[in-house]
Amino acid sequence: MATQSPRKPRKPRAKGRPDAVDGVGPEALLDATIEELRHTTPQALTLAAVAQRAGVHPALIRYYFGSKDGLLTRATQRLVEGEHETVRPSVQSHAPLQDKLKSRLTGMIDLIEANPHFHRLVLDQIYGKSAQNPENELLSRVTARGLTLTVSMLHDTPNTPVRAVDPRFLHVALIGLTEFFTSAEPLLRELFGPNTPPEEIKQRYIDFLTDLILNGVQSEPEKPSANPN
Repeated sequence: MATQSPRKPRKPRAKGRPDAVDGVGPEALLDATIEELRHTTPQALTLAAVAQRAGVHPALIRYYFGSKDGLLTRATQRLVEGEHETVRPSVQSHAPLQDKLKSRLTGMIDLIEANPHFHRLVLDQIYGKSAQNPENELLSRVTARGLTLTVSMLHDTPNTPVRAVDPRFLHVALIGLTEFFTSAEPLLRELFGPNTPPEEIKQRYIDFLTDLILNGVQSEPEKPSANPN
């Protein structure tokens, strides 16, 4: 009977960055986190589940992000700034204001449709942390970037007259008008019937918001016809 040679003791891992698999870095871990959040709530998310999806040891996540809270904060930042970058070319252009507004609204709704827990993430990881720390840099950063897009949407189109509106209020209004739409699916189904395709309702809603923001709800009074005499 052949004797087995004794197993060599494993060399202890040096402190620092844990071994990655196939060069998995922080961006790939954020991708795995965002994908996991499409199937589970932020509260139920675990580092083990993210690590399994990314094919790495949970220690690698702790190395890059420190904790689950740090991971969620970075994932939220990635989602917000990713939406900003997606719509930036169309919004910061010389396209008609109507087209830019549609692009902005579509980008915001698409983000929430693809990430059903986005609202909860923003409340917890951006707004909530700002309440605890008024000097929260992340809130300042994402707010400045988003407001810049709103200002560009209004004023980067030459020869397009725009009323003197406060872009800060418009920015808040755009967020409010888009965030509830996805979670209102049961209400929309009740209002428009179960046979109306959701994509059709979405496009009609974007068209409605575009018209509402550009033209309001009060019709212009008819001008009296000129007296021929």
